[in-house]
This record gives sequence, structure tokens and C-alpha cells, in this order.
Amino acid sequence: MNWVRNTESGNSKWWSWWLGIVVILVFYMVLGAIPVGIGAATGLIELDGSGSLMGGSAKPIQFVLLMFSPVMLFVGVWAAQRLVHRRSLSALLSANGFRWPLMWQGMGIWLALGILITVVEWLLHPDRYSWSFDFDRWILIAPLVLLIIPFQAAGEELFFRGYLMQAIARLRAHPVLLVLASGVLFMLPHLANPEMSNALGGQLPMALNYFLMGVGLGWVSLRDDGVERAIGIHVVNNLYAGVAVGYANSVLSTPTFFEANVIDGWFGVGAIVCAFAVVLAIKPRP
Repeated sequence: MNWVRNTESGNSKWWSWWLGIVVILVFYMVLGAIPVGIGAATGLIELDGSGSLMGGSAKPIQFVLLMFSPVMLFVGVWAAQRLVHRRSLSALLSANGFRWPLMWQGMGIWLALGILITVVEWLLHPDRYSWSFDFDRWILIAPLVLLIIPFQAAGEELFFRGYLMQAIARLRAHPVLLVLASGVLFMLPHLANPEMSNALGGQLPMALNYFLMGVGLGWVSLRDDGVERAIGIHVVNNLYAGVAVGYANSVLSTPTFFEANVIDGWFGVGAIVCAFAVVLAIKPRP
């Protein structure tokens, strides 16, 4: 667990962590919200009561405006590290520099598992999926998804698995505490996602989806002594939902090849548990 203790250099006084969180939230929730506010004021963005984009799939400009805030989370973490803690961003990644093979391994494993899970659910419930590919709409937004989502997903991993886990480890670096904190902290902001009110099975299993995702990513990060595989998993998870198999009322309202008409919360709980069991059973190869 050398990586979570990678806070000895620079400024690690108790107040610096609170100031760092304030800096991150200002970038994420204030500066990041400006383009969305402009989009809402000009009518470019309209959300329904659940938070889903009205009018179906997002247009390129809508996607860029909506994703500006998550990208600013990445910038905010960088600013907190450099300006408040006087450390490089790499201190959040691992104890020994960024290990690209681990990230590629995480991406490959999670993509294979995602396809397998989709096929299993389709075999059990074929009425849940439909072919929705529209090349003219897809080709306009897919490059933006491929460009922006890695920064969005990496930003969340740097914040939840990197910054916050290192902050908690300053108080008590117990693996169980860190993993559970990762799950709770990751779940809380995702409770505002439109999937919460639209999922089959209700809000409890959907909340468990986010909690277990945070637990799994935290566990993987502690085992790997770094966030590389967690970043790879998170990037592929969001790319898969953004360009391949989507859900009409999801937080990512982008055109995809296939579209699910329902999100099964309890099926998702089982899928996440099984998927991370496979990931943790595979020895990381840096």
C-alpha cells in the first residue's frame, strides 16, 4: 500500500486536504457548470424531471456542454495537487510511475466482460435490447465520446481512488476502511443520475451498483498499488455505454449500436460482483 501513502512530499497538512477538496469542487461544480448553464439558458440543453436529456440522443454540442463539468473534475484534481499540495499528478497514480500495461489490461478484461454480460442478459431477456445504429448520428458524436470520456473517467478515478483514498489513508490506512469509503464516496454523487429513478427493481439495487463499482475499483487499486487498472476499467465501462450499448434514459444520452429499454438493477449487482471477482482473480502484469 505504498501508493496511498504517497503523500510525504509537498504539503500534507490537515487543512490542505480540505482546501484541496474545495478547489476541486469549485472547478467541478462552479466552473464546470457554466457551459451547462449557458446551454440551458439558450435552449441547447433541456433535461426532463429525471435528469435525462429531452429529445433522445445528444447532439455533439449538447454532449460537449454536458461533459465539460466532469472534465473539469480532472483539471481540478490537477490544480489541487500542484497548487495546494505541491505534488505532481503522478503521485495519485501509483508509487512507481504510470504503468501503461496495467491500464491496457484493465481495459481489455472489462471490455470482454462487458460484452459477455450483455450477451448473457440478451439471451435471458431478448426483448430488452434493440438495434439502434444510425451511422449519420453516431459518426458525429463517437469521436467526441472517444476523446472526452477518457478524461472524464480518469478524473473520477484520480479523485475517488487517488485523492480521497490518500486523504483517508492519512487518518487510517486500513484496507477495509479505504475500500468501503471508496464505495460510499463513489455512490453518493451518482445517486443523482437519471438511472436511479428509471431502473428495474427500484433505487436500492441501482445504488448498490454504484457502491459495488466503487468498492471493486478501490479493491483493485489497493491490490495493484495504483489506479492504472481502475482507470482502464472505468474508461472502457463508460466508452462501452457511450458508443456500443446504451440506454435511452441514461446519463450518457449518445447514439449507440444497441439500445437497452430497461436497466435491471439486481442483474447489474450480480454482474458487477462476478466481473470484479474475475478481475481480482487475474494477476496484474505491469
